[in-house]
Amino acid sequence: MRYIIAFCITCLGSFAACAQTVTINSGTTWSIPSLSSTITKAGKNYEHIETSSASQTLLKVNALIGWTLTAHLSTTSNWDSSLKLYVQRTGNGTGIAILSGGTTYMQLTTTPQVFFTGLLNLLAHRDNIPIQYKIEGLSVMLPVKTYTATITYTISGL
Repeated sequence: MRYIIAFCITCLGSFAACAQTVTINSGTTWSIPSLSSTITKAGKNYEHIETSSASQTLLKVNALIGWTLTAHLSTTSNWDSSLKLYVQRTGNGTGIAILSGGTTYMQLTTTPQVFFTGLLNLLAHRDNIPIQYKIEGLSVMLPVKTYTATITYTISGL
């Protein structure tokens, strides 16, 4: 009997680990508007720029029981250290899963950080969770070039 219970727990754990997914429903990139439309006075820097609702990322989460979504930043060699990238969840999306956290901007670093958590069951999911981005540190003093960064989302839990 003890072996059957251990086998069932092992199978359930394996199923739960395989069943977790995060799907990104937006393949769009975010481009900063031209300097002439944002900087209106000589010597003035950008304060910050946020994505519009049209260019937000939409996440879909399928998992069992409780889960944590982490986020971290990967930059290219041309990234300037004065640039700061932030992420926040601006809504709950659709579905009956319970979400917690992530509703204020979190500065991304190269170390994975907890972005938000969720509680699901076999019949629950969350679709179209809107994610907004903000960048700070843009300045007319930055060299003119393309700055590229990648945000990685990772789901973990039961």
